[in-house]
Amino acid sequence: MKKRRRKQKFDKQMQKKLLGVFAFVLLVLVILNLKIAYINIKSGDKYAKQVLSQKEYDSRTIPYRRGEIQDRNGNVLARSEKVYTVILDCKAVNEKEAYLEPTVQALASSFGLDAVKLRSLITAEDTKNSQYQVLKKKVTQEEKDAYEASISTSDENLTKEEINQRNNVKGIWFEESYVREYPMKSLASTVVGFSNDLSDGIVGLESYYTDVLNGVNGREFGYLNEDSELQRTVIEPENGYSLVSTLDVNIQQIVEKYIKQLDEELSDGSNQELNGHGAKNIAVIVMNPKTGEIYAMATNHGYDLSDPYNVSSWYDQDEVDALSEEEQAVVYNDMWSNFCVSYAFELGSTFKPITVSAALETGSINPDDTFYCDGYEFITDTRINCDNINGHGMETVREAIQNSCNDALMQIGYRLGVEKFCKYQRLFNFGSRTGIDLPNENIGSLYTTENMHEVELATNTFGQGFTSTMIQEIAAFSAVVNGGYYYQPHMVKQIINDQGGVVKTNDPILLRQPISESTSKVLQEALEMGVLYGTGKKAWVPGYRIGGKTGTAEKINPETGQRWSGRYIVSFIGAAPIDDPEVVVYSVVDEPNVEDQTQGGYPHIMSRKILMEILPYLNIPATEEYTDEELAEHGITREEAEAGRITETETPETDENGNVIQSADSQVADNPNISNPPAEKTDEEQQEGLPDNAGITREDLAAE
Repeated sequence: MKKRRRKQKFDKQMQKKLLGVFAFVLLVLVILNLKIAYINIKSGDKYAKQVLSQKEYDSRTIPYRRGEIQDRNGNVLARSEKVYTVILDCKAVNEKEAYLEPTVQALASSFGLDAVKLRSLITAEDTKNSQYQVLKKKVTQEEKDAYEASISTSDENLTKEEINQRNNVKGIWFEESYVREYPMKSLASTVVGFSNDLSDGIVGLESYYTDVLNGVNGREFGYLNEDSELQRTVIEPENGYSLVSTLDVNIQQIVEKYIKQLDEELSDGSNQELNGHGAKNIAVIVMNPKTGEIYAMATNHGYDLSDPYNVSSWYDQDEVDALSEEEQAVVYNDMWSNFCVSYAFELGSTFKPITVSAALETGSINPDDTFYCDGYEFITDTRINCDNINGHGMETVREAIQNSCNDALMQIGYRLGVEKFCKYQRLFNFGSRTGIDLPNENIGSLYTTENMHEVELATNTFGQGFTSTMIQEIAAFSAVVNGGYYYQPHMVKQIINDQGGVVKTNDPILLRQPISESTSKVLQEALEMGVLYGTGKKAWVPGYRIGGKTGTAEKINPETGQRWSGRYIVSFIGAAPIDDPEVVVYSVVDEPNVEDQTQGGYPHIMSRKILMEILPYLNIPATEEYTDEELAEHGITREEAEAGRITETETPETDENGNVIQSADSQVADNPNISNPPAEKTDEEQQEGLPDNAGITREDLAAE
């Protein structure tokens, strides 16, 4: 018989034991949960931040990219390149002793940091618990990629020891930012300007369009979800818009080459205040008279945009460094100011075409009228001389321009009268901003009908007694020669987004027509006579019909208010081809570093050299034959005439980003319709050259 198994009873004793075990486990779980809750409340943020920082998912700002500034052909003049700041979380490294050496070695080998200093930083009492220590700024993408490759464990050939060491690299993360670069160094520096580390434009286009070039930062939020999984939310940044300027790099290079040439040619003069320069200011503007587009604008005060605080080319750097901040600001403002836009001066005879245009347009004179020059005019009881004190004799209107006759101009001004003269000054926009899209535009100073009398009218007719800027004069002269149409000068053709889409196009803005085409035709003829037979002979360009006007203005001594004997601003403004102008060049030399500043024809010759190169480049054909006798008459050799046709302005070689590739021995550095135009400055601001940074904004564009 089978033996029956005895049933075991689940008695009370066993139930008590099981209940005790269950109670113990439950107590342990409660304690554990309480501990986790305590850790989460007290240190949860700390550990979450450590995890997130290790994986670069901590809440952070994603910087926008500031827009580019390009020339009209897409060559980059200013751009922003992404860089990184290396951040160290010392507390994370100090979590385990094993983290220290691998982290130090990774930083030292990848970024060239001192291992001894790193160990000290990590272990020092005042920094060992720091979670934010900046180790290195402006680290490139290539450097960052190399570091990440050096700590990657994906290589199958790594040993366990190597994998373990790389896994022990802790507490290193990166912050993104952008650094502004200027690939062409000093080229067009007074126009382009520069911005600071906060993306605030300081001068030039960088300043005027700073709100357009800037974008909106994005944001990345990192967090752990309920399952302790890493999550993130990203708000992408809005990058800034880019500017396509009217500048042409090739024409700008030509202009700056000849400015530098003249600056060096006259540098041995006796004026020690110029620190080895050929003049106090040498400036050139090249403009399309039919659109108001500026092809080139430059001075001899150019500077390296990548190092704008280096003013050693004009000042003793040690002396500048020793100045107070206020005194340094004066020096920097002088260095960075754009003479072409921000300085007003007496124009001299380059203003005469405007006077004659006004007199012809109002019927005050006729094209065939004649005037007798005996060398001077008595205005009330004041004798005012002509440049030719012996007199030019009888002259036609055209000959008065050709010979730059002050006497004839005073007679023309007398017929014109104060009211009409002042009216046409305003119609040609003297005394007002042109509206050019550059900061700190000066307006100059004019007489009014109330305070202009006979003597003031007489001297104003030939460009003395009032002040103007270069940009005012070139815009007005362009209207004289282009058929009478006054276009607003501008520096930017288009505003584009970071995808290349056009946000805004700045088409030519015709503001008014101060004179008729018939009046303009008379002035074209007179100005061509001035270059062929008169004071502008040195500006003649073989093969082209050139018209232009010279200017010589004796300066005012600011301390005495009297004429400054021996100190002059000499200039030339000309157009080509004069019968249908495609380009206007205005060259100014302020106090050339020579004994007799009125002689030499420096701006005339510089203008001729510039035109001889840029006319073929602009595909403006030569139409005129010329003889060796004509070349000799204008001081040009056959070799020089032919060399002018062979320019070095072919489309430059560029990289994949559209940036000009330059050889080491030919650095360029050596070589709108505005929605809210800037408010006019006070007279004190004009005199002091204070910044005027009002410009177009993204809000303006959105409003359109």
